[in-house]
Amino acid sequence: MKKKIVIVGGGNAGSVIANLLAEKLDVTVIEPNDYHVYQPGLVDYMIGYVNREKIIKPINVLLKPSVRLVKARARKIIPEDRAVITEDEKKYEADYLVIATGGENKALFNIRGYHTLAEGDNIREIINSPKGKNFVIGSLPGVIKCPAAPWEISFLLKSKYPEANVTILIPAKQPPPIQLPISTLFSKIASSLGIKILKGFVIGEVNYDSKTIISTEGEKTSFDNLIIDTPIMTTFPDLADNSGLIPVDKHTLLHSDGVFVVGDANNTPTPKTGAAAHLQAETVVNNILAEVEGNRSKELYRGDAMCALYTSRREGALVWLNYDRSKVLGPSTIYRYMKEMFINLYWSSLNGSIDVLLKPMISAIGRGK
Repeated sequence: MKKKIVIVGGGNAGSVIANLLAEKLDVTVIEPNDYHVYQPGLVDYMIGYVNREKIIKPINVLLKPSVRLVKARARKIIPEDRAVITEDEKKYEADYLVIATGGENKALFNIRGYHTLAEGDNIREIINSPKGKNFVIGSLPGVIKCPAAPWEISFLLKSKYPEANVTILIPAKQPPPIQLPISTLFSKIASSLGIKILKGFVIGEVNYDSKTIISTEGEKTSFDNLIIDTPIMTTFPDLADNSGLIPVDKHTLLHSDGVFVVGDANNTPTPKTGAAAHLQAETVVNNILAEVEGNRSKELYRGDAMCALYTSRREGALVWLNYDRSKVLGPSTIYRYMKEMFINLYWSSLNGSIDVLLKPMISAIGRGK
């Protein structure tokens, strides 16, 4: 009899795990949504490069036929039983449990980030029909899905509206060492584009009547159009630590015996990129099969992540990092092309069909100088 695995969440990591284990285990995916959103493509959608059909697909067509898809929202996780209770009070138990629910943006100052399709619609409207020429982009302190995204949006806005006043708010006065190469390059690009950078600006108040933002230290900046990302937290706060996310061993992704947490939902100290979620998913798959089949060695996830970012209308940068170090390459037209190309490749990545290229490429970039 096949071992059972229940995966809570049918996004990036959940789909990868389900598809890679579909022929090996009895796989159930619990997911309340009908559509899968390619979240990195939301930047393209918000700025107007692609339409929504380019970045969404029905979840049921992305999972292999043998995967059982349960359209329901998980209400409670019981780690010690490796069990899930859904809102209709059904209980699902398994030999392995994977929490791949992503993170939910906190609602602060009447702001809730830009990582869902509905939020992307709102930002797309702001960008395509601005209420003035003053754009303020930034984030709030905490775990942000992509620390580079506010920079990327700022670069694209300045390319789209050269006469606009674009200000980027960075909560940290100094970036953590792992982010220093990225911050250095992006600060240089922003300065060359005439983007104003306010480092150490922690939002304390947003006055929508006067269109003014006041920092916790009393600094002020005005806006006509506001695009702010907020920290994420798990949808299961009873399992969370002080970060608002679910604690795991950062190398095995284990929360407890037989219970893995992957992607945005876990507290690993790496940006919540799609590549990180994908590589974490592959680590989990390998280690489950090492136990079930006994024909392979277990692996450790070392924090590897990579993403391509737009730096202008014609160029992009490539960011690579792991738990210990990081690097940034570019700007170059090559990396902009990589960013655009992956919108199409992403859907194939969910069944592991491009892993023969993806993993060696990430490894090679990490080894290079």
